[in-house]
Amino acid sequence: MTWRVRLKLVTGTVLVLVLAALATYHVNQTRGTAVSDSAQILGQSYVVGTPYAGLVVDQVVQAGDEVHEGDPLFVVDSTALERDLSLGTVSTAGAATEIDDDGNLVVLATDDGTVTDVVATEGTFVSAADHLATVQRAGTLYVQAEYTLSAKEYARVPDEAAVTIVLPNTATVAGHVDRIEVTTVAGQAQAVVTVVSDELVQGDQSGLVTSGTPVDARLALRNDGMVTTVSDAVTGYVRGIFG
Repeated sequence: MTWRVRLKLVTGTVLVLVLAALATYHVNQTRGTAVSDSAQILGQSYVVGTPYAGLVVDQVVQAGDEVHEGDPLFVVDSTALERDLSLGTVSTAGAATEIDDDGNLVVLATDDGTVTDVVATEGTFVSAADHLATVQRAGTLYVQAEYTLSAKEYARVPDEAAVTIVLPNTATVAGHVDRIEVTTVAGQAQAVVTVVSDELVQGDQSGLVTSGTPVDARLALRNDGMVTTVSDAVTGYVRGIFG
C-alpha cells in the first residue's frame, strides 16, 4: 500500500468519523427538545359590566385603546339609577363605576390594560350585568402550549424548564415553564404548559406579540447522557479558545 493510498484511507476514515459525530450530536439535540402540538399567546382579561340597565349615551373607548385604572369607558343613562338616587339608596356606585353631575352611571376601568373588544356601543340598551367590553390586563401575556410526551420524555421535564417561543416571523423569545397540567391518554402524557417570559411585551415584533398569536413552543428536556456530556465539554473548550 502506497503512502498516497494510506493518506486517502486516513482522510476518509476521519471524514466518516466527523460526519458520524455531527449526526449523533444532531440526533441528541433533537432528542432534547419537545415541540408543541399547538401553542398561542394569551393574556389575562377582565369583563366590563354595568350594575344598572340603561341606554349607553357615550362610548368612550374603542377596541385597541389602552386604558388605565379609573379611566371612563362608558356612560349609561339609567332610570333605575335615577329612582335609587331619588330614594337615597345609592351612596356610591362602587369601585368600578361612578355617578356624573347629570346623574348618569360612568363605567370605569378597574385595571391598566388594552380594550380587546367592545360589545355595547353608543345608542344601545344594556341590561344589568351585561357584558360591555373586555380589557386585557397589562403585563399578563403568557403562552399556553400543548404537548404529547412519552413517559420518559415527561420524566425529563425539569422544574422551570427553558422554552424557546418562535413567533410567526421566526423571531424567538426566551421563556420558562410556570405550570404544567397533565393527563395520561394511552400511555402518553397530554401536557398543557403555561410559559411565562419578561420578553412578552404587548405590541412587540410589529404587533405579533399579542393575545391570540399562534407560536411554536420548543421545550428543553433534561438531556444528561454521555453524548451531551462530551458535546458540552467540546463546546466549552472551543468557547474557551475563541472567547
